Amino acid sequence: MRYPVVAGTFYPEKISELNDLMEEFFGELPDIPKNYIKPTGLISPHAGFVYSGKTASYGYYEIFKKGKIKSVIIIGPNHTGIGPNISVFPEGSWLTPYGEIEIDEKAKLLLSKLQIKGDYSAHHYEHSIEVQLPFLQYLYGNTFKIIPIILGDQSLKTSKMLAQVLKEIIDDGTLIIASSDLNHYESHELTIKKGKIIIKDLKKLDPELLYEDIKEYSISACGYGCINTLLYMGFDKVRILYHTTSAETFGDYNRTVGYLSAILEK
Repeated sequence: MRYPVVAGTFYPEKISELNDLMEEFFGELPDIPKNYIKPTGLISPHAGFVYSGKTASYGYYEIFKKGKIKSVIIIGPNHTGIGPNISVFPEGSWLTPYGEIEIDEKAKLLLSKLQIKGDYSAHHYEHSIEVQLPFLQYLYGNTFKIIPIILGDQSLKTSKMLAQVLKEIIDDGTLIIASSDLNHYESHELTIKKGKIIIKDLKKLDPELLYEDIKEYSISACGYGCINTLLYMGFDKVRILYHTTSAETFGDYNRTVGYLSAILEK
C-alpha cells in the first residue's frame, strides 16, 4: 500500500473539503458516455490544487466527456532523486482520501518488456503522480487501475524506449498522463513566453525539437521527458486546453510556475 504523502498540503485531506474544491473546479458534470475512451494522452500539472487544480480540471473534464477508463498510466518526474532511471510501481495499491486504487496487472508486463525490476523507493515521497488521482477518483470512482511510473532519466532515448513499450500494452480505455509543470520561478511574462515555446513544439508533435528548445531557452519544465514520452507514442493531434501561471491564483507575478492542460489523441 502506498499511502498519501501530500494530502493535507497539496490538496485537502478531508473528503468534504476535497469534494467542495472538485465541485468548484468541475461544476455540474454531464452524463458519462458508456463507451471506453480510445487510448488518449493527457498533459496535466502537479502543483497544489489551489495553484494548478483549475488548469488540471480542464483536461480531466475533456477526458470524462470522451468516455470511461479502465487503466491509467501516470508518468511523473523524479523530484526527490531517489530510485532508478525508470521506476515502475509493480503491484499493490495506492490510497488517497477517496479510497484505494489497485495497480494494473500490466505493470508486470511492462517491467518484463523494459527488462527492469519493479521499484517502490522513487514513489514514497514523490507528489507528481499522487496529485492526479483525486481528479480521476472524483470523476470515475475507484473503477480503474493504475500503472505509476517515475522518470529519473528524462533523456530522449529513455522517453522513446518507454513510449515504444507502452504502445505494445495499451488498448481501449487507457489514459496515459504526463505529469508536468512548465517553467519555474521566473516572471509571469517570461514563464508564459517559455510555455508558448513548448506549446509550439507540442503542436508539431516533435519530441526532438521540444528537447532542444528546453535546453536552448533554459525552460525549467520538470516533466519534459514525460511529455516527450507521449509525443513518441504516435498521437496525431494535440488540443491545448488551458495555459497559465501560478500568478493567476497566487497573485505573485514575479516568481511563477507555468501550468498546461493538453490532450493528445488520434
